[in-house]
Amino acid sequence: MSVFSKISGGLAKSRNKFKESMWALIGRGPDLDDEFWDELEETLVLSDVGGAAAMDIVENLRSKAMRQNLPDAYAVLDLLSEEMQGTFAEGADELFGPEPQVVLFVGINGTGKTTTVGKIAKAASDAERRVILGSADTFRAAAIEQLEEWARRADVPIVTRERGSDPASVCYETIDEAEAKGADLALIDTAGRLHTSDDLMRELVKVASVTRKRADAAGMKVFTVLVIDATTGQNGMQQAREFDRALDLDALIVTKLDGTAKGGIALAISHELGLPIVKIGVGESIDDLREFDPEDFVRALIGDFEEDEAAEDGAAAAEEREALTSAADEADAAASAAPGEAPAPAVAPPVPRPLASPVPAVAPEAPAATAESAADTAAVEEADTAEPAKMSWAEFVEYDDARRAAEPKKHFWEKW
Repeated sequence: MSVFSKISGGLAKSRNKFKESMWALIGRGPDLDDEFWDELEETLVLSDVGGAAAMDIVENLRSKAMRQNLPDAYAVLDLLSEEMQGTFAEGADELFGPEPQVVLFVGINGTGKTTTVGKIAKAASDAERRVILGSADTFRAAAIEQLEEWARRADVPIVTRERGSDPASVCYETIDEAEAKGADLALIDTAGRLHTSDDLMRELVKVASVTRKRADAAGMKVFTVLVIDATTGQNGMQQAREFDRALDLDALIVTKLDGTAKGGIALAISHELGLPIVKIGVGESIDDLREFDPEDFVRALIGDFEEDEAAEDGAAAAEEREALTSAADEADAAASAAPGEAPAPAVAPPVPRPLASPVPAVAPEAPAATAESAADTAAVEEADTAEPAKMSWAEFVEYDDARRAAEPKKHFWEKW
């Protein structure tokens, strides 16, 4: 399965929700009046894109519509995907790059931080990076054991201390070990904590401060990454604000996009806080933590005409092949039946009628009434009673491609 197909499948719930909202907008008509722009902004907000991002997207589209003299609302909507892609914050190109660095993973409980750390460690180890893990989640039961299992799978060293230990000391020792072993990537898992708890947030600030000071001494750059659960929707925005205020975040990782209809929240947080998204989680397996690509994400979030059309064409072609195969099997069974015996009944889909030739045949002129023409007429009558020739699969594909190429191109949303 391709990377886009996996992301598209993971965002199916979010895409269906977006389409429902957009259908109401499309149904109002093509006029580019104030009501259209207000409803477009409202539609984006209802799709969890966020108020700030929705306002900027609509204002930019409105400006383009005036500059380019766009004729109607449909022309504006054709630019929606490109505009949404440009709304994501850029940066963090150095994150997970080749230079020595420490990545501190933070977030509330249950966002999948430990699993995310383990998946990144496995991918980095497979890419021949020198990785070390630090289990600074000394509070949650089995958190240390869970990360130890990931370290075993990735075949990388891990620094742990007994449960209840000071998490800042684990970060310090992890960087010590990274220096000693020549590791160029230290991944540190921290305990989940509610952003509304002042005491826990102050403890996390201390952890980040100790990590930065020790990493500076080791010549390693520190990145603080927020792992956020997409299913939390707009509540995730408040989480991100509080963590960013306390820690000055560098990037986001958005998980559980496959189980939510609120995938637009990724765009909302990235845009409002200016935080780039580096990875997204669209499933449970180790391969389901994907590199973030704005184009693929937006195509998967709002739908894509070309992808939808290709999928429908593939399904139709598969049905055609199945029908032809069933018909051929039934004919073989009838031919192999013993003389005098009726062939066994079979239930099969109806055999499709042979497609007409794309070039209409020109009726020949009637031949003169001669003995030879009488013989020709008899041959024609005999041919008429025979089974009509069927188009081969290759001929059908060629004919169908030519037919589709002649059709006018539609807007991306017309196949919704």
